[in-house]
Amino acid sequence: MMLYEIHSHAQIQALQARSNELGHSNKSMLVSLVSLESVRIARESYALLRPLIMESRSWECLELDSLSDVAGLSLEIQKLEHDVLPQLMVQEAKLERGALQAVLVMQNSAVKLLHLAKCYKEALGRLQDLVSRRAEDVSIMLDDIVVHVLEGNCNIFWLQARLLVLFRMVTIMLETPVCFCDPVEYSDE
Repeated sequence: MMLYEIHSHAQIQALQARSNELGHSNKSMLVSLVSLESVRIARESYALLRPLIMESRSWECLELDSLSDVAGLSLEIQKLEHDVLPQLMVQEAKLERGALQAVLVMQNSAVKLLHLAKCYKEALGRLQDLVSRRAEDVSIMLDDIVVHVLEGNCNIFWLQARLLVLFRMVTIMLETPVCFCDPVEYSDE
């Protein structure tokens, strides 16, 4: 059995480029996903790697489900970054209908992020890691903001001050490197 270790998105692209050549081989291949540069790239990485694994009967990637969870986190966080948070930052001095809809989307995102972080931790077999911890932190911040807005305990200025912190947390989350193995075990090899 051939082993192909992946430490970056570029290596997934290289594997895709060589897939025809490697696919014609009679050998089985284990694609070992070790790490990715960031959560941000996980969606693209999953979109490239999943079809390669699914189309080949002799290829296997044990970390594909974990990558799917991180891709889901990436999608949810990027939705906040590009759609929801900018919409709230440009609101006028009162919380209008569009802002309240965005707050409800934030509430749904908080729930999804917690769920995906839990799935990722379970797939890794670890109680905690940097990606899941940061996803949980963003989820907690989202939930706190939502509760204050829906209870009417804040105004748009309070909200926008919290959103600046949330923007930073989202950026940090998206820039977080992803490690699909136990870093301690891997560094000993």
